[in-house]
Amino acid sequence: MSLEQLKSELLALDKETLDINGVKLKPSQCYRLELDPAHVLFNTNCPDTLKERVQALLTKYLPQDESGTP
Repeated sequence: MSLEQLKSELLALDKETLDINGVKLKPSQCYRLELDPAHVLFNTNCPDTLKERVQALLTKYLPQDESGTP
């Protein structure tokens, strides 16, 4: 199931750490995933590289709506 694969990849991503303003954080501390409808809320200090990686995973595993966003 694609939702389980998404969760698995997000857990793998969470094993990395981010350095934000001198503070070490898990990637999951920078965003919140909602599934109905599927979207992500990012903290304002979340690095663009992490935003891009999470968005790429959503695009990979969740169906696209007519506007092209997950």
